[in-house]
Amino acid sequence: MSTSMGIDLVSGSIDASLAELDNRSRSPSRPSAGEIVVGPFSVLDFTAFTQPQESAGMGLREIPPVATPASAVAIAPPLTAPILASDVSPLSPGPFVIDSLAHMDDFLHWSDLLGITPDQPGFSSSLDGADIFDFHPTPQISALDSRLLGMDQESGAALAEEGEPGQTGQIPTPQQTPMKEPSASLDLLTDAPFLFKHFQDHVIPSMMAMPLGEKSPWKILNLSAAVVTYSDITFLGTRNPTHARLANLYGLLACAAIHLTLKPPNHMVHTAKDWSQIAAQTYQHAKDHMQTSLQLETATPKKAKYKDQLMAICGLIQFAVISGQQQHARCFMVDAERLLRLRGLPKRRISQKARLLHHVYTWLRIVGESTYVLHDYTPSTMFLEALDNQFRTPPGAVDLEATNDGNSRLDDFLRLDARHSDRDLNIDEPKDLEVGLHDIHLQDSRVFSETLYKQIYGIPETWLSLVSQTTRLANVMETFRTARSLGDGVSLEAWEALQRRSVRLENMICSFDLNRTQGPQPEPHDTSSKPHRHMLRALDASLMIFFYRRIRQVHPAILGGYVDNVISALHQFHAALPQDSYGGPGSAWPAFVAGCEATTSARREGILKCLEKAEMIRSFASFATAKNIMNELWRMQDEHLVRNRGDAFPTWIDVLKAGQSWPLLC
Repeated sequence: MSTSMGIDLVSGSIDASLAELDNRSRSPSRPSAGEIVVGPFSVLDFTAFTQPQESAGMGLREIPPVATPASAVAIAPPLTAPILASDVSPLSPGPFVIDSLAHMDDFLHWSDLLGITPDQPGFSSSLDGADIFDFHPTPQISALDSRLLGMDQESGAALAEEGEPGQTGQIPTPQQTPMKEPSASLDLLTDAPFLFKHFQDHVIPSMMAMPLGEKSPWKILNLSAAVVTYSDITFLGTRNPTHARLANLYGLLACAAIHLTLKPPNHMVHTAKDWSQIAAQTYQHAKDHMQTSLQLETATPKKAKYKDQLMAICGLIQFAVISGQQQHARCFMVDAERLLRLRGLPKRRISQKARLLHHVYTWLRIVGESTYVLHDYTPSTMFLEALDNQFRTPPGAVDLEATNDGNSRLDDFLRLDARHSDRDLNIDEPKDLEVGLHDIHLQDSRVFSETLYKQIYGIPETWLSLVSQTTRLANVMETFRTARSLGDGVSLEAWEALQRRSVRLENMICSFDLNRTQGPQPEPHDTSSKPHRHMLRALDASLMIFFYRRIRQVHPAILGGYVDNVISALHQFHAALPQDSYGGPGSAWPAFVAGCEATTSARREGILKCLEKAEMIRSFASFATAKNIMNELWRMQDEHLVRNRGDAFPTWIDVLKAGQSWPLLC
């Protein structure tokens, strides 16, 4: 049958044979009667489309053009190439289509198809010619699609009108696939590819405490999930993403857009105002989807993945940090804390991805809490009972925090771990796996071998745990002072217990700093670690300052040496950075903590230069906020030295309480 078919048709390519069929069917000399068949068994039977006519030549019974001739089959472009309007063949017949077929290259010959035998590898009896020749591409191009493809909306609309929906083999488009996102939301995704790239290349390195060159959780988890969600709701249209994944997508885009608002590139068409509008709209979408997810997707039947919800909340916290929206950051942190206790910590097995997200949350929470002094320090009944028991759990009592009680004050960060000793401060002892995986506030400062903070942030977990311990103890002591001033009958034993713990914590912080400075140093030729070493020096010195400010409340003149160490380390850090580096310092924390204790003009100028260098590269709102707070504090301190030398020296805590401000330095 294949041989007979080949004899009846012209030699050459399939395109040439089809062209001859079309040309001869239009010839005035073609026969007017008889069946028009080609090959044995009437394989190609066109009788239904024509009048019975007499055939001539090679016995080929020709046909006139039909509504959609076989010769008008479009050749699909490669999947890697963009589908442009010029790549789509017209669906209506015309002379230019038929004439052009005669000049096509002979890539595919009849022997390629008709020489196939059923026993050949890869041959499928389900392959039917009708499946090939009935294929009609009918692109439906929206305004978003046309922008992505480089066309204007009118061209896209005209091309869409040419299509005939419902044809066999029609390619589904995003508009034909059920989606939750309306077209107005899709328009926000026009700049998504560029924002993805900017988030990866500029925003992620800027969020890191120091340049590491390692893959960040933001790239491994948030960015990867956002790209998949973007493809799902645009060109793939494969499924409806959850609200949690949509919140992560829009939150990530908002982070990139707000970063461009603070420092737009010179080569971009969009202005800072344009990026500001995009950031506001995507942020609003992220908040709406996050709220819906927490309400509807936390439990069955529409349960979202835990890691999708947590990464979305962390993304919203990060947006609040970049843009300096303190009230929103507080709400997101409380939501994240509640989600961790409800869905994350009760799990039997905490996956590696979940652990990465827990590390991100812990960094944001602990560093953020260290500068949050807007608590209501009025002592509660629970606090007074804890004072009476010297912060030890009485026999038979229940630890509210351990039971994940819904009434526990998630936003206060005031609790001290109820233990019969201060063993949790032994930073050289190991911490077991169960405690380490669930210690999201790093209440236990012992060493945890499975920690990932060095890989993610380049800092030891011990440093972060000591910041947490200092913040907790400072909040408890502040509440104790308030209780004493209110005459609530606090005992001397309770105060002595707090003093013993503060002395032990001081010893841990000082020994940690001494061990770092006197330990083995890297080789002199190891230049790759220089920025890292300098930043660790700055963090250690600023931790000392932080302890003596929050716990001991000493005069700034006593801390001058530590301030000098921070200034020197930060300047050396910036000097050691490569010129094209975007990594670190993602936090203004060490500069802020040290700058608020700078009482001389030389120290103040040195800190301001460090902040300005960092701000030029990172462009986070936290750097400008830190400068504003320090300038206001320095003004108050200078006035104090002139008028009220006998009173308490103003500190950054006083400025923040007076202005109800929370500098987000995480």
